[in-house]
Amino acid sequence: MPEGGAPVVTASARETPILVRVWDLPTRLFKWSLVLCVVLAWATNKFATEHPQWHKWNGYAVLVLIAFRILWGFFGSFPSRFAAFIPSPRQTLAYALALFRGGGPKYLGHTPLGAWMILALLVATATQAIIGLYSADEDRLVIEGPLAHTVSDAAVDKAASLHRLGFNIILVLASVHILANILYDVIGRSGLVRSMITGDKRVDPEISPLEPAKASGLRALACLIVATGIVFGAIAALGGRNF
Repeated sequence: MPEGGAPVVTASARETPILVRVWDLPTRLFKWSLVLCVVLAWATNKFATEHPQWHKWNGYAVLVLIAFRILWGFFGSFPSRFAAFIPSPRQTLAYALALFRGGGPKYLGHTPLGAWMILALLVATATQAIIGLYSADEDRLVIEGPLAHTVSDAAVDKAASLHRLGFNIILVLASVHILANILYDVIGRSGLVRSMITGDKRVDPEISPLEPAKASGLRALACLIVATGIVFGAIAALGGRNF
């Protein structure tokens, strides 16, 4: 996730880089859990059609994770909050122009373009999971979303079509995101990929985060419980069945 988005004001410090905690543990667990869920969504749809519940519960897990991340964007450690890393259009344009000219500031976390890509992935993944709630196979004999019965057959067919298309969109976005991160890491030697696993990143000594990425485990657990309640409560309130 694009936490720790404060730009580096210097491009070439001569002092030894220091280790900075950029991403807290709940944010990292969310990120890699979502990646796993996307992979499992594809796998269960392709290789486990005899167990449709696996695919459905994977979709519920995605919704819970997204709901958790939204809550964590307000109640998590400072670098995880939306206010800390979502760039303005002006900042994004300035960075894009600087990048086009072969320059641009360095960032603790993702760049402004990377931040918008992350948001696009979150929206695409959440939309895919929500559409899945209304999807079903042609005869509704193999799999049926818990809200499919609340809309017309035509709407269910449209949702199923969009659900198939949605995964291809996520695949394209994820591929671009992964490639961009690798190139940014290799060319800029930023250690970005490793920091997404460890949470720590070596940066120039002049950089001092406004607040370290320290998170409360109890607060994260509370957000997860609330997120779970929101997701299943909303589905039930909309008339969901056949979980």
